[in-house]
Amino acid sequence: MEKERFFKALSRERNPTHELKTHFNRMLKKEVYPAHSVILGTEEICNKMWFIVKGSAMAYVVKNGKKVPYWFWNENEIMVPIHSFFKQVPLGGYIQVMERSTMLSITYQGVRALIGRFPDFNFLLMDLMEDSHYSAEQRICSLTAIEPSERYELLLKDATFIARKAPVEAIAFYIGVSRKTLNRIRMKR
Repeated sequence: MEKERFFKALSRERNPTHELKTHFNRMLKKEVYPAHSVILGTEEICNKMWFIVKGSAMAYVVKNGKKVPYWFWNENEIMVPIHSFFKQVPLGGYIQVMERSTMLSITYQGVRALIGRFPDFNFLLMDLMEDSHYSAEQRICSLTAIEPSERYELLLKDATFIARKAPVEAIAFYIGVSRKTLNRIRMKR
């Protein structure tokens, strides 16, 4: 069932072959991480693509000793730092689970093997990258074009799990305000 969810998240409306699905599922490994575990460090190269079965995670950089998140993932989402994974370069940040998390993973080598055997697999990866790019564009527009209170409302509407699971300081950094400003925004609600 979990493997089905990962493959469905990756293939969406496309209808890949049963053979591709079977090979993909054979390559998956189950991983469980305790709460607050850093699963990828700043100098490490991402060698896995994960599917979050249960739990959540964030990607962040450290600035002046504080975690500044730039991406969050929730249950039933594919977690992959696109640049580090596909270019095989150091992450330049960290990925940390926010709570005890169960994930399925496939290695970079596994993905490359699937591409070699099933050229249509590229379309699934292209869709994944397009979605990631679109989300990044939306986030940039949000940070540059709308007011902080609207950014917080948008977060509550589109990513309620962040408001429920992330520390207040991480939420403030994520929407581009100080903790004090976020507290004022929350009090006005």
